Amino acid sequence: MKTHANCIKQLLSFSFAIVLIVFSFSLMLSAQEIKWLEVSKTNNEVIFIEPSSINYDNRGFLSVITKQSEVNPEDQEIITTDSYLMAIDCENRLYSKLPLSGDIKQVKNWETPLNDKLIKKTIINSCAY
Repeated sequence: MKTHANCIKQLLSFSFAIVLIVFSFSLMLSAQEIKWLEVSKTNNEVIFIEPSSINYDNRGFLSVITKQSEVNPEDQEIITTDSYLMAIDCENRLYSKLPLSGDIKQVKNWETPLNDKLIKKTIINSCAY
């Protein structure tokens, strides 16, 4: 009788361990999933931001992880994608592109999006957060 009870305890312990492992892996996978939000689009390009990455520094500058994709205008399939950290001066509508591992303190020169409607709209929509 004791061996039967020990066998059941071991089976339950093993089953619990398997459920725990599967559950923890599913949590890790869902934590790595990025929720991109489209903020600007033209015929052949689209820009997304990761809203959870939005950060304002003590000077009021915004930084956000951005994904810019070139799309085929005929079938809207993505041709290329580039991700970067975008630093934004919302007050003056200026921006700077940095590597994903960059820091807003690294901005040396701010750019003006004079004839770039895609970037202008990205700045306006990102600063609305």
